[in-house]
Amino acid sequence: MISIKHNDQKGAAISSFRLSLLIISGTALILWYLIWSKPEPEVDLQEIAPLKVITTQVMVRDISPYERVTGRLQPTKTAKLRFQVAGVVLRREIEPGYRVEQGQALLALDARDYRDELIQCEAALLIEQQTQARDRQLLQLASKNLALQEQELNRIEQIAAKNLIAQSAVDSARQQVFDLRAELARLQASDTMSQARIMQQQSLYDVAQRNLQRTTLRAPFPGVVNEIYFDQGDYINANEIALSMIDTAQLDVQLDVRGELLQALNLDQSVQVIAGGTQLTGKVVALQSDPDPDTNTHQLRVRVAGQGLYAGELASANIPLATQKSALVIPVTAVLNQYGGSYVYTMDGNRVTRQEVNLGKRVEDDYIVLHGLHHDQVIVARDVVSLSDQQIVLVE
Repeated sequence: MISIKHNDQKGAAISSFRLSLLIISGTALILWYLIWSKPEPEVDLQEIAPLKVITTQVMVRDISPYERVTGRLQPTKTAKLRFQVAGVVLRREIEPGYRVEQGQALLALDARDYRDELIQCEAALLIEQQTQARDRQLLQLASKNLALQEQELNRIEQIAAKNLIAQSAVDSARQQVFDLRAELARLQASDTMSQARIMQQQSLYDVAQRNLQRTTLRAPFPGVVNEIYFDQGDYINANEIALSMIDTAQLDVQLDVRGELLQALNLDQSVQVIAGGTQLTGKVVALQSDPDPDTNTHQLRVRVAGQGLYAGELASANIPLATQKSALVIPVTAVLNQYGGSYVYTMDGNRVTRQEVNLGKRVEDDYIVLHGLHHDQVIVARDVVSLSDQQIVLVE
């Protein structure tokens, strides 16, 4: 009984499994049939509207190319001022950043020793001058005295010739003449030497006067105080740098250029300079003919007005090159730089053709065309990045 019951259960399970398998297989066949018999979707092709472009013609005109070179602004004048005498700083009249005029006092030393030295030299000079005046008066008196004594000697010699006077009187008169002549020679020599002593004392007086003036350091030109190295009470040795100042009324653009650019420039030539967001007109003030051996470049200085600018600021100069006659030019916006080359799109009916070109210098918003295009050829003027070769376009 138990065995019969077990067999019945086993047969029922097999029948249920077969039924499930049949249902799954039928469902799979139905799905396969539905997918296989599904109609293909209809493709609705719509024509793309042509891209609108703006065209221009390749122009021919005389053009003056330039190359932009960047440098920094520098003061036209820079001075490191030194005292030519030593001393203690008595007054500090200015501070860094002060604008000063030519001749204005900047620093002053204690000048008492130099003033006393000047007084001593002035006194020594006055003594020599008075001594010379005295010697010249004595010289005049000695000359007159000698003339009188020589007349007296002549008279005595005439009397002695008649044996009316002793010979000793004649000898005494002659001795007096010799003595007066010696005194006259001494006074003449003293007068000559006194003139030399006066010149010497005058020189010492002038030096003392200049040293007194040198105790005050003055501005050699109008400008701005840049640095001060000493304060009130400090001791400064002679020829020690005390302060520095610069002239910012005008500034120089210091540039390093190739020989090709230098050949196109002359002294006093006007050059366009861009600094501080402003376009200025500068003047060439210096050209280095011999290039730097390390960089093989030439130094160039262009001077501009310093108003609104500052030393150390970046500035660019447009260095003009030789004018090119009848050059082919196209807009910068017409050029596509791709794959290491330069291309433009030329018009061929309602299609564009990508054309490789060889370009020269850029001049503002135009390129000079060396090869690849001809005069009056029509090209796409801008928005060339979105185009492709042989694309149909609509000209606006």
